[in-house]
Amino acid sequence: MSRRIRTSAAQSAAPRTVRIPRQRGKQAPQVIVVVSEEPTLTARATAATGRWLWRHRRAWAPTGLAVLLLATAGIVHLVAPWAAFIAAPAGALPLAWWGWKLKTGPARSRTGSAWRTAVAVLALVALAWFCLALWSGPASPALMGLWTLTALAAQVMWLIARRLPTAKPAAAAPEETI
Repeated sequence: MSRRIRTSAAQSAAPRTVRIPRQRGKQAPQVIVVVSEEPTLTARATAATGRWLWRHRRAWAPTGLAVLLLATAGIVHLVAPWAAFIAAPAGALPLAWWGWKLKTGPARSRTGSAWRTAVAVLALVALAWFCLALWSGPASPALMGLWTLTALAAQVMWLIARRLPTAKPAAAAPEETI
């Protein structure tokens, strides 16, 4: 019969005792390992935070994107800080989009125009931050402050935009036949 003690299928909250058999040929004392079945408080808090973030992942999308952009800027800055000169022309894209939208499709309301302007400004600030972070590193205090404000503004705009009703086209009136 084996010297190992096996626990039953029904696990309890009490610690589990595992006895390891003695080594053959040695007269060393038997080793007993006591392992707790309960996860630690840190593991439980981490799991709860992970579950909460997963459930609300769409609401926190801008913050996740901002953190990803921060990490990307840090890695690219370490590898190739000259990449800021390549990324700098992308800073004109939000202004080009805004000008194109003003020219081709005027906004239906002042609110729509304000949202377009706010999105263009936010994208311009984010791209400017990215280029500066590539050049001088994202950990500089001024850039960290700008990153925080930009991420906060993007998160607030995202949460407000998600609560706004969507514009549905008006139903066409039925045609009358004479």
